[in-house]
Amino acid sequence: MLSRDFEWEEVEALFDAAENLPESKQTEFVEAETSSPELAREVLSLLSAARDSKTFLEATKSSNPALHTPLLERGHRLGAWRIDCLVGRGGMGDVYKVNRADGQYEHVAALKLMRAVSEEYRQMFNRERQLLARLEHPGIARLLDGGITEDERPWMVMELASGAPIDKWVRSQQADIRQIVRLVIAAGDALAYAHRQLIVHRDIKPSNILVDDKGRTRVIDFGVAHFAETDAPRQTPLSLNYAAPELLDGSAASTASDIYGLAATLYALLAGTPPLDLAADPLPIAVRRAMEEPPRPLAEAMAGTPSKPLLHDLEAILACALSKRPADRYASLNAFCEDLKQALQGHAVHARKHERGYISARFVRRHAWQTAAITAVILSMAGGLSASLWQAHQASIERDWAFREQARMEAVQQYLYFMLRDGADASGGTQASADEILDAAAEQVTEMFANDPEKGAPVMHTLGELYFYLNDYEAAAPMFERIVESEDVDPIVMASAQYDLAQVRIRAGHSESAAPLLEAAQAFWRSEPDRWQRRLVNSQLVEARLLRDEGKASEAAALLEDSLPDRIALGGDIDRKLGVHYNDLGVMRIRAGQPEQAIEPLREALKIWKETGLENSPDALNTLNNLAAIEVVSGRYGNAVPLFRDLLDLRRILYGSSTATAAVLNNYGKTLLHLDRPEEALPLLEEASAMALQHGGEASMAYASAVAGLAEALSRTGQFEDALETASTGYTRVKSASGEHSPMTAVTAIALAREMANNGDEAKARELLHNAEAVFREMGPGAKRQLETIDRIRLSVGQGRPRR
Repeated sequence: MLSRDFEWEEVEALFDAAENLPESKQTEFVEAETSSPELAREVLSLLSAARDSKTFLEATKSSNPALHTPLLERGHRLGAWRIDCLVGRGGMGDVYKVNRADGQYEHVAALKLMRAVSEEYRQMFNRERQLLARLEHPGIARLLDGGITEDERPWMVMELASGAPIDKWVRSQQADIRQIVRLVIAAGDALAYAHRQLIVHRDIKPSNILVDDKGRTRVIDFGVAHFAETDAPRQTPLSLNYAAPELLDGSAASTASDIYGLAATLYALLAGTPPLDLAADPLPIAVRRAMEEPPRPLAEAMAGTPSKPLLHDLEAILACALSKRPADRYASLNAFCEDLKQALQGHAVHARKHERGYISARFVRRHAWQTAAITAVILSMAGGLSASLWQAHQASIERDWAFREQARMEAVQQYLYFMLRDGADASGGTQASADEILDAAAEQVTEMFANDPEKGAPVMHTLGELYFYLNDYEAAAPMFERIVESEDVDPIVMASAQYDLAQVRIRAGHSESAAPLLEAAQAFWRSEPDRWQRRLVNSQLVEARLLRDEGKASEAAALLEDSLPDRIALGGDIDRKLGVHYNDLGVMRIRAGQPEQAIEPLREALKIWKETGLENSPDALNTLNNLAAIEVVSGRYGNAVPLFRDLLDLRRILYGSSTATAAVLNNYGKTLLHLDRPEEALPLLEEASAMALQHGGEASMAYASAVAGLAEALSRTGQFEDALETASTGYTRVKSASGEHSPMTAVTAIALAREMANNGDEAKARELLHNAEAVFREMGPGAKRQLETIDRIRLSVGQGRPRR
């Protein structure tokens, strides 16, 4: 970073003065002109970079007269197309308006002809033809034809996109802020489609986004784009004002580069100037400024515009999307566009979620009736629970009444969950909106508990259960912890909170701290086993999960098999808890190395979900995920792909972002890796890793597994340095959060060992594999696949076969 003792203006002035001198005199001149050693070193390093660099500015800046002369005259024929006129000039060639001239049908289009450049650029142009042929989207100019001229110049014909560049359209129409944001969202949707086809545009700027007279956007000129899985030449034409910093530094383009370009375009449309105006700077200085200098705050750049909540949201969104480090930007273009949509609707945006009180204030204002209604429903549920608990103390209470009350509570809980989701959808929001409305209601419940723990505990517990049902374990945990740590709580509520907190701890990867909580709850219930039989049978599901985490999957399966008659006796053949029991029995059999024996109980679970109207519930989707997992562990990867794809679509639509959705993304990505399709797996595993970290935390198996898969996908797509960094960061995070000897740490240790071996550090790889093996050996048959992976990596290390 630059010292505070001098500014860029000083650097540029001294650089400009020295640049025209002979190289032999530059050092002497610079040192004589300044008394600041730091300033001298800065300028000399830039002069050195200028001598070494190859320009990759747009070809229109070249002084070569040949680049300003059209290559084709009017009436010239290329294939079936006749040249009409020159309409544009880009970094790699000319663009002509053409008419189809073979008599088959009339068609006006745009023909792009490459100039006489290096073989490297000809190959890039051919790649553009291939990738554009894969794009079928109304927001992207479509490829129609292509070929090679007699003098071996490649050409291709694209749909002629009408309209003006987006910046000119905005000025001519005097578009307001909302119109501008909607245009950028439309362009982002088209780019997101390209990203799903593994295509990165790489040169997003206002002139490459056209808007027609009906206000429809079209993204054009994929002339410097490249396949996400290939290494594009580094010295390719770029637009300095809109290029992501990593591109100017010579790094490979990624989807994050397009996020930056689109965000820079939005900034320029709003502020009237790019985030950093670099066009007039010498290239080395432009690169250094792009790497270090932050953009001017949007509110400052738009001085005079009335302050609005929308502007504050957009400033936060752009700050995230324009981050210098690609990893600090949005995880995807969809996420960026989703935040823009949220801002337009007045909903809370992800970029501001860290601001204290922001979410509650925003959602209480927008959804006052929903917040009040949800709080009232929580209170009514807690009231019913309190009445049930009070009556449970009476010796005359009948078991049938207790069963009916339990069923009523479960029905209300599920109804409230779907009400949250559907209410948010009806108001134009998303699943995240529902969660945030619930967060706003939580403030009232927390205050109630602080004022009167005894009366507030049942309400707090019900709120925690709702968070738990939403798979938001980080929000559920403090609800239960407050109850468990309090001394003024009814013992019945205390046992329930201990039990639920144990479940949260297991899902967060802290089984060792879950065990004493479960034991305490079971000890209370065993004091009156007839009264609490239902609770004791329910708790065996959690007990089985603890056994599984201890490497005793066979014992866990046996426990659930033995307790199955008790479960049926309590609720009958069609009962939600029986469905959970069957599902968990299937999971334990998979973990015990008996995947085929797991199919029957999982199908029984699906039958129950269907007959109880819960076929789209989280429980039902978990069962579908487990059936797909059987196809994977049985080696039938092709059968698993459509199952995971359909399951992921359902989870996105019904439940949005969650730990469970992250698990499906991870499983889907890992399956594609097995099928040797790492390019398709990579975006899934990137999303899975970020989502699991957000909802499950660093100690969760969901995060450990996803970050391990992400490292492998990066490595298999040739991004070796990123793979090593991802594996190392994941291992450090998980080890710190869950301990050195946890299964989660062992999973990330294997990933890091693979990358260490690939990087030539065989000693460290062996050490990591040894530690991971010790953990998985204790887990029995359920760890067979992990042990096989360890053996494969160890064999490659022993044979000295690093991939680079």
